Amino acid sequence: MQHPPSLLRSKIAARISRKLAFIYTAIYLLLLLSLLAVLTPILYRDAVKRETQLHSIFTEEYAALQTQLSESMNSLSNDFFLLLDTYVKLPDDASRALIVQALSSYAASYHNYAAVGVSLPSGEYISSFYYTNIQQRELLDGNVHYQNLLSTHSNSYYSPIYTSRIYTEKTTYMDANYDDLIYFSKNYSYGVNTYTLTVFYKISETLQKNNTLNASSFNSYLILDKYDDVIYTTDTALSEPLRNYLLEDSFKFSSSVGSFRFQKGLCFYKSIPATGWRVFSYVSFTRMLQDLLLILGLVTALYLISPILYNIFLVSVTKKQLAPLKNLADTMAAFHAGEDIRSEINTRDEIEDLSNVFNKMVVEINAQVKDIGLKEHENSVVNYKLLATQIDPHFIYNTMNIINIMARQGNTSAIVEINTALVRILRERLNSKLSIHDTVKNEYDTMIQYEVIMNYRYQHQVEIHYDIDDALMDMEIPKNILQPLVENAFYHGFGDMDIVLHGHIDIMIYAIEENLIIEVSDDGKGISPERLSQVMEQDYSIYKDKKPHIGVNNIRQRLNYIYQGNYQMEIHSTEGLGTTVIITIPKQMPAEFTSA
Repeated sequence: MQHPPSLLRSKIAARISRKLAFIYTAIYLLLLLSLLAVLTPILYRDAVKRETQLHSIFTEEYAALQTQLSESMNSLSNDFFLLLDTYVKLPDDASRALIVQALSSYAASYHNYAAVGVSLPSGEYISSFYYTNIQQRELLDGNVHYQNLLSTHSNSYYSPIYTSRIYTEKTTYMDANYDDLIYFSKNYSYGVNTYTLTVFYKISETLQKNNTLNASSFNSYLILDKYDDVIYTTDTALSEPLRNYLLEDSFKFSSSVGSFRFQKGLCFYKSIPATGWRVFSYVSFTRMLQDLLLILGLVTALYLISPILYNIFLVSVTKKQLAPLKNLADTMAAFHAGEDIRSEINTRDEIEDLSNVFNKMVVEINAQVKDIGLKEHENSVVNYKLLATQIDPHFIYNTMNIINIMARQGNTSAIVEINTALVRILRERLNSKLSIHDTVKNEYDTMIQYEVIMNYRYQHQVEIHYDIDDALMDMEIPKNILQPLVENAFYHGFGDMDIVLHGHIDIMIYAIEENLIIEVSDDGKGISPERLSQVMEQDYSIYKDKKPHIGVNNIRQRLNYIYQGNYQMEIHSTEGLGTTVIITIPKQMPAEFTSA
């Protein structure tokens, strides 16, 4: 068979393109691996050196802050402590006012001091003007280490950094312009008394500077004090696992400065000897090697540009020759049996001949599909009608039993009435124009005849009530759907009861949005939970006993034929109270069955 020249050219071009793509990809991978092998250790070493230097820079910021606070506290004169001793010996408002004035002057002499306070041996706390005593005492009293400082007379203590971003409950104690505070407390012995002086320091400038430095190089950082409490962290999700890792017995610091691997990155640390603080900075390997990623990205971009340019020029050259062939291929790929699709190609060559062959094939396939579809539809309707007729022997059998009972009683008028009702029902069933669907009104009329028969069987002790929306009378529903449900209610809801007094069967048909609801309820003996579970999970009959019965499986199969699973059949029952069967179907019958 001769292939169209254009088709041959496209296959050759495709093979060449695949080989070029393979070689080009191999070169790219080789170059990529070479860059990784050479650049990774170099860039990693440089990154570690750079991060270590940056970590030392902002560690020194905190060390300088501590030094500043400690030195400023040492600048207090003996006159101040003499004022304190005088007040302790003889407390009065005048002495207290002098202490407040001295504290306020001391706080005002330093730029970032928010407030200064002093705790006396008696437990009284006096502060500068900036904050109230109550606000400061709440902060101090809530810190166990500060309380320990008061009782043990140890040297000094630095508090955690209180920020609105982390400790939101502390925001009421912070200045409107400075949302971050740290306080430094130190014990002073003067004579026989020990005084605890506390400086509240606005640390926002230091935090902003260090956080900016951290953001440029690290993912986050953490500060722990000598008690292993968190002084400050930029990432609460990282601080807890890192702190737990540091507290493990297996972890030991080999020196006051260094680094260790943590999670998917490195953690740099450095200690501040004066206070025992340890500052930790975490950086992920991805961030450390971001220069390598940038280089690899540029190499990849160069790799992609060449084939893109190649494809642009190739498409522009071959578009005219290969476009008809591609259109034909797309048309063939989009074709599904039964669709009326055509390929319109006028190239006056082998591609046009192939297009005409395809169009002829579409016509022949669609004709066969239509014939098969008609046969399958006919078979589906026949199967449905066979399922429907399975109900008739049970119904006729039960009706003949009633006629036999009436005959033994000599009730000829009842026999005539029952037989007339039976004939009317069977005439409707055996109508030569029997279809899958029927109107709600015809189903209702059939039920009226069936009720005549069952009234003789149950001596009018079971009443049937109808609640059917008049607007639905002309709507189509599956044929012979009501009578089997009502027959189950009669024979299995009331059949085994010795005495039936005022039994009821309610038939309701109503619409909710686009669905039609059919409910058949009885107040008979009901179903046990075990049997109901079997009915819902398997295709058992609603009532399983030795009597002839009509199973719900027949109804389910017929509904499934019509609606292909787009329906619901629910069964609710309580022993001694009755059973309700609810069928939900679409208002509109499927199109393939409306003309069955």
